[in-house]
Amino acid sequence: MRKLLIAAALAFLAVLYIGYYEALEEGDIETILFIKKHPTFQVKFYNVHANDGEIRQVERLTEEERKWIIDYCRYRLGIETDLKAQDDVEMCRKK
Repeated sequence: MRKLLIAAALAFLAVLYIGYYEALEEGDIETILFIKKHPTFQVKFYNVHANDGEIRQVERLTEEERKWIIDYCRYRLGIETDLKAQDDVEMCRKK
């Protein structure tokens, strides 16, 4: 019973602090795991810059893409941003 409780606690912590996104690397889809900077129940993230290498223009982002970038920046990189300027998008491009 004690081992089960410990395993459940570790699984709970893993969900809070481990995330992933998928990236296209050399024709294959790779899953990139990372340690989150802040705890959240969201596990799958979207790095919109990981697949095509295209620089996204802040004025052309959809609300969904904007939310993806904000979440990725906050939890993967530890950067708080509202994506008001192109520099904010550039800052979130780093891996």
